[in-house]
Amino acid sequence: MALAHTKTRAPRPRAGLLLPRPALLADVQRALDAHRVLLICAPAGYGKTSLLTQALADAGADTAIAWVALDEGDDLGRLLDCLFAAFEPYDPPWRTAPEGLRDAALRGGTEIVTVADAMLNALEACEVEHGLIVLDDAHHLVDPAALQFLDRWLARMGERWRLVLAARHEPALRLARLRAAGELADLGPVELALARGEVEQLAQAAGLDETAAAGLYERCQGWPAGLRLALGAGQQRLPAAIDRATFDYLAAEVLDRLEPGLRGFLLRTSVLHELDAERCQALGEDAHAAGWLADMERLSLFVTVVDLAPHTLRLHQLLRDMLQQRLRQEQPEVYRQQLERAAMLETDAVRRQSLLLAAGRPERAAELLLADGALLMNQLGAQGLLDLTRRFDPAFAESSPELHRVKALALWVLWEAQQAEWHQSRAEALFDARGDQAGLLAARGHRSILLIAQGRLQEAEALLRDLDPFALSGELRRVTLLGRTWHAMESCRFDAVAPLFDALVTELLNTTTLESWYICSPSPRQISCVGMSPVADRWYRGAMQVLGNRSLPFGVNAHTSQAWNLFWQGRLAESRQMLAHAEADAAWLGRIVIARNQGQALHAMFDLIAGRHDEALALMRLRLAEHVPGYGAWGAWHATFAMSRMAAAIGNLEALAEGLECLVRIGADLPDLVMPHRPRPLLGLQAQLAALQGRRDEAIAAWRGLLADGEGGDLLGQLAEARLRLAALLLEGGDRGGAAEALAPALARREPGGLLWAVPKLLQMAAEDWGDLLDPVDLARLRGWADAVRPATRVVVEAAAVSGDDRLSQREAEVIAQIAAGASNKHIARALDLSPHTVKRHVANILDKLGLNSRGEAAAWWNQRQMATRPGTLA
Repeated sequence: MALAHTKTRAPRPRAGLLLPRPALLADVQRALDAHRVLLICAPAGYGKTSLLTQALADAGADTAIAWVALDEGDDLGRLLDCLFAAFEPYDPPWRTAPEGLRDAALRGGTEIVTVADAMLNALEACEVEHGLIVLDDAHHLVDPAALQFLDRWLARMGERWRLVLAARHEPALRLARLRAAGELADLGPVELALARGEVEQLAQAAGLDETAAAGLYERCQGWPAGLRLALGAGQQRLPAAIDRATFDYLAAEVLDRLEPGLRGFLLRTSVLHELDAERCQALGEDAHAAGWLADMERLSLFVTVVDLAPHTLRLHQLLRDMLQQRLRQEQPEVYRQQLERAAMLETDAVRRQSLLLAAGRPERAAELLLADGALLMNQLGAQGLLDLTRRFDPAFAESSPELHRVKALALWVLWEAQQAEWHQSRAEALFDARGDQAGLLAARGHRSILLIAQGRLQEAEALLRDLDPFALSGELRRVTLLGRTWHAMESCRFDAVAPLFDALVTELLNTTTLESWYICSPSPRQISCVGMSPVADRWYRGAMQVLGNRSLPFGVNAHTSQAWNLFWQGRLAESRQMLAHAEADAAWLGRIVIARNQGQALHAMFDLIAGRHDEALALMRLRLAEHVPGYGAWGAWHATFAMSRMAAAIGNLEALAEGLECLVRIGADLPDLVMPHRPRPLLGLQAQLAALQGRRDEAIAAWRGLLADGEGGDLLGQLAEARLRLAALLLEGGDRGGAAEALAPALARREPGGLLWAVPKLLQMAAEDWGDLLDPVDLARLRGWADAVRPATRVVVEAAAVSGDDRLSQREAEVIAQIAAGASNKHIARALDLSPHTVKRHVANILDKLGLNSRGEAAAWWNQRQMATRPGTLA
C-alpha cells in the first residue's frame, strides 16, 4: 500500500483556462509577500485550485512548493504522510525519522506539539530561499488532532515559509488571532468572482452580444463554474439564475450533448480519483482511453492536469459528484461494479476502503484490511490502523471477525493485551458461528499468545492443546509454535524453550513476511534459557536477511535481542556495540516501548558489572515506573522481579525486602494455576536476603532448595547465579569440595549466562586453586569468562577530545562529501547504492555528531576540513 502520489503533486498549468486574471494574481502575490498565511475560502466552482495553479506557475525558481490535496476523511496521520512526501524533494534534515514523528504525533497530547516543532525546525534548516505550503480542500480537515497540529504550525511557522489554505468553508482553526495580528490575508467569493467586465469579455469571445452578455452576468453573478457551463449549454437553456442547485442540471445538459462514447467513458470512470490511460483500461475501458482523456482536456470538461508522465487528469469534484449520481441512477449495478474494480486498482489504503464501503462491500474491505494489517501497521502505525476500523458502520464492525482481529493486532502493538485478547475472543466466536474453520484456528492461535502475555496460562494451554503445530501449516503453525514457546517459558519449563524456539526459527526461515518475524523477537528472559544462545544467533541472522537495509522498528527490537544474546554469552564489548546500534536506530525511528524497556535493563546490567550500583538500581526502578498498564499484573510481576534481582545483586537490603513484599502482593492477584510456579524464583531472592543479613545456614538451605527444584527456578539465569553464590558461601565456610560440586554444573554451559549477576564472585572463583576438584576443561572455561568480563568491571573515562573526522563513520564521511558537492538525498542514494531512507538516517547522524543544524552547515564544515588538511594550506 502507498499514498497516492497525486495527493502531493501540484496541478499543471494549461492553456484554455477561463480567463487570465492578472489583477487577482497580483492580489495573491501581495498577500503572500505581506502575510504568513493566506486563506482562499469560497464555495465549489470559484476557481480556487485554478488560481493557485496559475500563482505557482509564476513563482520563482528559488521558491520551494509543497502541495497537498486533502480528501474527505484525511486525519492527522494522513496529513503528516502527505506533508512528509511533499517536503521530500527539499531534503529536510530530519533528526527523527518521519515515520517516528508520525507515530509520536498519533499518541496525541503534547506529542503533537513536539512533532509540529520538530517539523518546523527541519523546514527552517532546509536549503531553500522561500517555501510555499498549499493545503488544497482544507475544509476536509475536521480531525481535532490535525487541527491542533496546524494551530501549532500557524503560531510558530518561520518567516521563510508561507501557508496557503484553500477551502470551501473556513476550517476550525484559530485564525482570528492571526487576522488581528495582520498575519493572515483573506480571499473570498467577492474577490474570486468574475467581474462584469470579465464576463462580458468572455461572452463576446463566445459570440454573444452586449445584451446577452449582461444577462449572463446577472444569471451567474460571477460564479466561474456556472459561467463556463452557461457558455456551453446555449442561451435557450439558461435558467433565470445559475447557482450550485442548477449546476447538476446544466452539467447534465452538456453531458448529454457529448459523443456517446465519451459520455459513457466519463460516467464509468468517474469512480476514479485520478484518470490515466492505464488505470482506465484496467477498470475495463478499451484502448481508446488515452483518446478520451485528450478529448476531455481539449473540451475543458472541468478537469485538472495533475501529471504529464503518465498523462493524468482529475475531475473537478462538482462534475465528479454529478457523474456518479447519474451513473448510480441510470446503472446502479454498473456503479457498484465500477467502485469495486476501482478499489482493487487503488494503492492508497484509505481510498480503497472508502470505495469498497461506497460499493456496499464492507465485508471485502474488512478482509483486505486484515490481509494487509501488518503492512498498514508499518505504514500507518497502530492508531492509524485503528482509525480505519472506525470508518465502518458500528453494527457491521461488531459482527465482523476480521475487524476484531485487526483491532487486536493494533492494540497488541500498543501493549493493550487485555483489550486485544477480548477482540480475538470475539473474532474466535464469530468465525465459529460462520463455520470458518481456518479463521477460527487463526484467531485461537493469536488469542493464546495474548492470554499468555497476561499470565492466563490455563486458558492458553486449553487453546494450544487443540492446536498441533506440525498438523498445521504457514502462519498458523508459526503462531502455535510461538504460543508453545511462550507457554513453556511462562510456566517455568525453561529447558523446553530452546527446542521449541528452534523449531519456530526453522519455520520462520521459510518466510520473508515481516510480521511473522516481528512478533517472534525473543525477549531477555527467553534468551537466558538453557540452549537459547545458538538458536537466538540463528534467529538474528534470518531477521537481518528479512530486514535488509530498511530502518524499521523491527530492526531495533532485533538488535536489542541480539545485544542481550551477546551479553549472556559474555561478549560484553560486542553487546555494548549492538545495544548502541539499536538505540541509534530507536532515536531515529522514535519511541519504541519494548526496546526502551529491554535496553534499560541491559544498561543496568552493565552498570552492575562496572560497580555503578546506584545507577543500576535507579534504571531498574525507572523501568518499573514506566511499566505499561495494558501489560497487566503479570508484566508488573516480572518487572518487579528484575528490579529485586538487581537489589539482591548490589546488596541493597531495603530495596530487596521491598521488592519481595511487592512480589508476594502482586502474586496474590495472579491466576491460581500460576502460583505453584511463582514461589520457586523467589527462593533465590530469599536466599540472598538471608545471606546479606548473615543468616548463612538459611541462605544455603534456600539456594539448595532452589537448585533441587530444577528448571522451575531458572528465571533470568537464576540457577547459575545460585550455584555461584552457594559455592562462594561454602568455600567461605571451608567446604571446598561442596563448593566445587555446587559450581561444576554451571560451568558445563557454553556461556556464563546467569553468572554475570555476580561478577565479583565469578572473578573470585576463577582465581581459586581448585586442584583436581574441577574438570580442567570447566576450569579453563571459567577463567576464560573471567578474562572476558574483567575489562567491563573498570570504569574508564576518556578525557581526550575526539576529532570531528573520528566522530564520523566511513559511510558518513562519504555522505557528507556528497552533500558538500551539492548532491540531493536521491543522488547520494544512487551514488552510494543506498536507500533514500538510509541516506536520511546518515544525514541525521552527521548533524547530531557534529552539532550542526543544516545540510549547508555540514557542507561548510566538510569543505573547511578539506581546506585545512590539503597540502600547502594553512589551517
